[in-house]
Amino acid sequence: MWTAPEEPGPVETGDARRALPAPGWLLHSTASDGIVRLVNHGSDRLPPPPATSDDSPHYARLAYSSATAPETPQPPHTAPDNHIALLAPDGAPTPRGRIHPLGAEGARAASWHRAVLPGSVEGHRIETVSVVHGPWEVRVHRVDAPPGTPVREGGWAVADDTGPPVGRTGPARATARRADGLTSTVVGLHGWQGAGAAVAHAAGTNACGHHSATPYLTLPAHPGGTHLLVTLVVLSADPDVNGDPHARGSGTRVRVAAAGEVEIRFPDGTRERVPR
Repeated sequence: MWTAPEEPGPVETGDARRALPAPGWLLHSTASDGIVRLVNHGSDRLPPPPATSDDSPHYARLAYSSATAPETPQPPHTAPDNHIALLAPDGAPTPRGRIHPLGAEGARAASWHRAVLPGSVEGHRIETVSVVHGPWEVRVHRVDAPPGTPVREGGWAVADDTGPPVGRTGPARATARRADGLTSTVVGLHGWQGAGAAVAHAAGTNACGHHSATPYLTLPAHPGGTHLLVTLVVLSADPDVNGDPHARGSGTRVRVAAAGEVEIRFPDGTRERVPR
């Protein structure tokens, strides 16, 4: 026990993916950077209905990882990391609230939640399907909202004690890069036409470092009814991924059929389908 040579852990020997239906989780890890990611479509730590509770950043995010921590600003401030929200007129985002699981199997996990804007009683349904492959996660959202409502989605928050992560933006895409190369990317693949891209910087709000940054997208005006949004989110410390625009974002493509089916093509050619 004390003299045996250390052996590689499972995450160091190959990429892996596993769906856990009971908690509504989807795990995917990459050997190139040793990162394990947990996509959350079932665990919100809320008591059974009719009890309600405010979101906890440690339970309500869409994803968590072994290389990052959620943003935890002091109330009433909120952070955009790994969250999709409708924005109230004052800019306040709707919480995720109670997560309603829709299953986890293979490369996919899904859930829906009710986004409640101020003055709304019933709220508005946001249904999300996550599809993972390697370091990539594609989120397929079907968002119900009143016309003109802004919609915001954030990627991973990266944090560093040595200095603020570097943020960069482009058309419907944003990145935040730590000094050691750990990079968070968010790209609008469908439905984000006209969206703004930005990077939210903070200090003292992240357990992984004093300086943190989160890339995010904002759709200025929802068209009304149910609108399809498809987003790519990437967290990677692999230089082959972060140094290649094709691998980091432009190589992931989607095609939406008339019936609403979404076909995803990842940069390595792997294809997945999300039915309507």
